[in-house]
Amino acid sequence: MIAAGTCLGFDVACDTLIKGGLSVVMAFVLFVGSVLLLLSAVFGRRMGYLVLASSFFGWLLLLSSLWAFGFWSQGTETPTNLGPRGIEPSWVVEAAGTRPETTNETFASYPDPTTWRAPGTNEADSGSVQSVQGAVQSYLAHQVNEEQGKEQFAPGAAQTTDFTVQGVRFATDGSASLAAAEAFYNGGGPVLTVYLRHDSGSVPVYSWAFMIFSAIGLAVHLPLLDRTERKRKHILTGGTAPPWYGPA
Repeated sequence: MIAAGTCLGFDVACDTLIKGGLSVVMAFVLFVGSVLLLLSAVFGRRMGYLVLASSFFGWLLLLSSLWAFGFWSQGTETPTNLGPRGIEPSWVVEAAGTRPETTNETFASYPDPTTWRAPGTNEADSGSVQSVQGAVQSYLAHQVNEEQGKEQFAPGAAQTTDFTVQGVRFATDGSASLAAAEAFYNGGGPVLTVYLRHDSGSVPVYSWAFMIFSAIGLAVHLPLLDRTERKRKHILTGGTAPPWYGPA
């Protein structure tokens, strides 16, 4: 499928990324900053920051672990990858044309039935037919609009429904899942052969990134918090508990 506009390597449009980033920064300053202000008033700036940072990274570690592993939070059949999702698995067009260059030797044998499976021979292939058709239609519509200099929803722009996809076949090359199909423009034109490869995506990447980041943050701040607490106790009591004279 065709990826949306990306920014800084993220599969997100730049304007959306900027708005979201500013919203996160403002929320962080408002909610985390107010807690830091209160803790600093009670413990002092250094101690207040360390208490807040250790609590924040500890909470974030638990939350990201819940995102990544589920931990039966929704019952015995709790799915994994509950948090922000990365790139979803999808079919990616490798080549297209009347005689496209084959990026894989298996593509050259299409539609040889000894190598390529017709849909219906197994459940996985049958469930992937619409995904392949949608990926091919999106690719062709995007190519046409790009050549004509039109936006996706501009008047007269090509739409996915303007193309018909047929002859979908599936094959495997080692661990790679491959697909091929024929497509043509409904208004007339040559029949194109399209080769696709299945990309497994990276759905859990953000959950793991949050978990690693929070684990590092917690590992850095906990020893500092312990050292500061020991120093604070020594300053306040001389390293020993104050004498107790009974109830006041």
